[in-house]
Amino acid sequence: MKHLSLFLACAACLVGTAAEVPSDATFADLAVAEKRLAAQQAIFDHSRSFIMASPEAKAWFERVRIAVRSSENPEVRSALSQVLLLDPNHKPRLPLNPKQAQEYDSPDGTTSETKLAHLERLLDLRRSSKEYPLTNDELVALTKHEDFATAQRANRLLRRISSSVAAPILWERMPKLTQRSQVQEVEDEILRLPPTLAVRYLPADLPGASLAAKAAWARIISVRAGRVGSKSRPAIKAAMLPLLKGPANELTEAAWASVPRLFAEADRAALTEASQGLSERIAPKAKASLDALPPK
Repeated sequence: MKHLSLFLACAACLVGTAAEVPSDATFADLAVAEKRLAAQQAIFDHSRSFIMASPEAKAWFERVRIAVRSSENPEVRSALSQVLLLDPNHKPRLPLNPKQAQEYDSPDGTTSETKLAHLERLLDLRRSSKEYPLTNDELVALTKHEDFATAQRANRLLRRISSSVAAPILWERMPKLTQRSQVQEVEDEILRLPPTLAVRYLPADLPGASLAAKAAWARIISVRAGRVGSKSRPAIKAAMLPLLKGPANELTEAAWASVPRLFAEADRAALTEASQGLSERIAPKAKASLDALPPK
């Protein structure tokens, strides 16, 4: 009984709405600035009552089309054009071209840069390695290109194709760089290597390397220290310990960030000595690292 009452109430509302058909005066109000918004709303509300295609709907929306053509006000034309989209007799247009998009083969590259770009597209499309325009040996040769961007792109693609071949090349390249932006690009590629490969070629120290390269080395250790084996760990710890006493820079910060992953409670005495006399910027980081030392 409740459902029947609700249905009758809704039907009464629809009948009441349908009965309020906008008159000629409503369309005339479209030309009056003060009454335009109310007239547009009345026309829109009545247009929503036509759910199915019918002669009444066709006559009503034809009346709206005449109003669109006869109006000189761009605001009125724009509003009524939106109303016409509610016409159930209107066949909606497809938003996309129904025809299948044509595919064109990319032209073969002739330079190293175009071949690298073509190779990257094929990798993104997951094409067969038989279609690659460069072999692994050619990619390895391009990793030594004098232009850093070209060499780094070759490194990145080689890492995607064969991580085992790219890993030693990346580790060999990073200590030779001095610009921080270039070092960070190589560091990112090393961190994208499988953890086992990233640590397999991890050097115990970077003597003579730039501050940016040493900081990247320390950051990689702080992330991958869990993979460092027991044989290489003592040498890495011995190389890392002097770096903890450095000035306030990114290398000292990276060195202290590696402490909880690389050292243990047994090393607290040496670490505490290294934490003495640090700057106000590094001291809180050193204290946090000492507090996070694992028991073993």
